[in-house]
Amino acid sequence: MKAKPLVAGAVALAAALAVQLGAAGAAFAAGPGSSPSDNSAHGGTVLDDVHNEPTTAVAGNVTFIDNVRGVSGYSALNFINYDKYGYDFMFANGTGGLAVWSLKDPKHPALVSKITAAELRLPGDTQDRFWEGENMTVDPKRKLVFLTRDPRGFGGTVSTGQSGVYIVDVKNPWKPEVVTFHPIPAGHTATCINDCKYLWSVGPANTGTPGQDPSWKGVPVRVTDIHDIKHPYTFDQAVDLGRHDGVTDYVHSVDVDKNGIAWASGEGGVRGYWTEGRHYDPVQKRNRVATAYDPVPYAGGTVVATNPAGTEFFDFFDHNAYHNTEKVGDFDKGELLYITNENITTCSRAGEFKIASLKGSYDGEGWRSTPENPFRLDLISHWSPWGKEGSATTGSCSAHWFTVNGNIVAQGWYGQGTRFIDVSDPKNPTQVGYFRVPAGEGVTGGSASAVYWHNGLVYVADYNRGVDVLRFDGKLAGAPDDKICWNSCDK
Repeated sequence: MKAKPLVAGAVALAAALAVQLGAAGAAFAAGPGSSPSDNSAHGGTVLDDVHNEPTTAVAGNVTFIDNVRGVSGYSALNFINYDKYGYDFMFANGTGGLAVWSLKDPKHPALVSKITAAELRLPGDTQDRFWEGENMTVDPKRKLVFLTRDPRGFGGTVSTGQSGVYIVDVKNPWKPEVVTFHPIPAGHTATCINDCKYLWSVGPANTGTPGQDPSWKGVPVRVTDIHDIKHPYTFDQAVDLGRHDGVTDYVHSVDVDKNGIAWASGEGGVRGYWTEGRHYDPVQKRNRVATAYDPVPYAGGTVVATNPAGTEFFDFFDHNAYHNTEKVGDFDKGELLYITNENITTCSRAGEFKIASLKGSYDGEGWRSTPENPFRLDLISHWSPWGKEGSATTGSCSAHWFTVNGNIVAQGWYGQGTRFIDVSDPKNPTQVGYFRVPAGEGVTGGSASAVYWHNGLVYVADYNRGVDVLRFDGKLAGAPDDKICWNSCDK
């Protein structure tokens, strides 16, 4: 199947923007106005940074180590190892743009470069606020960072213009350079597919209201070929159609498991797809070759949500998911999905962490579900910090991005901070650690977006604070993962 450009004139626009943005990125990489200093402990120039001490922190089984600010608060992090330096670098995106830290000293990240929101402006933007890149993906082999752009986001208009993706070359982490901006009719999140030769971009560029505004509906996966990063192109045909009982609906994120299966989460549940190799298609009832632009359904479907009181409230928005490919407890190997149900509201009714079983969904039931004959995955358990030790009673709360190490889930929870959940018994998730930063005199209160296990430490992307570096002091249940999945975990 030959790919076709999705937007007329996109190549010309991308080329023009590449010149504009590439020059801006290269010029800014040196960090003007940042008082750079040579610091041999980190292998090169280090920029001044802010460290906000959380003297108000509420914690259990967790030790605070450091906080770094960079250019803003952050929605997402990712990591790339550089053989030539012998250590990792950490990348973060938020409303202020992109920030890069050396992790030569992993306990104390050193800011080495940044590209600000002003440098990421496109024609038509109304203010210097980069948005949204909520689940940043990277190509660790080609040393690329992808900044997805949803110019309007949620909560009101913050900018105008085109959604899409910036491709940033970080071969030299001290000098990140924007290669191009590629317009795509989706830009809330993106995920590398098939060894980062394709991107699956999802998420609305609108401010619609679920169930009321028709513009909210019909935002499936858009597939972009990035073999040639200077000339990416997006397929006409979208993926993951009819996800919500036969209706095409809002896909929020894609997470690739250790077997290479891409899991699309959003309104109407979670569905997994093979994106390469030959597999049996349970919908078409035949064996065929899977590709990134024509994937083969694997399993999944809609999960009924509950609130912390245990009352079913039919919120079918699944924010993101992790497919555990191992055996856990009494459940079969590969049976369980860990899911965030996001519902940003009062802490007592906020979205939860859920565990669901894939049993009964391997024959394509999740693709044949209709309002008249709905198919639902079995909900094994659900968990919320509401009423638990260290919990907040007021503020904005909801489950959000998480990563998994062994049988410990480390999850961001907005105002409820970072939560460590032992899922060794999937029927009974149990809190084993927490870290929350209430606002106080001289202390920026926390709003934890995403939590990342990384080489024995935990890094928290916080919308307000920047990045907190933590150590989990509890026992790591289960076998430690030799590879932690951040967004894409291609084998």
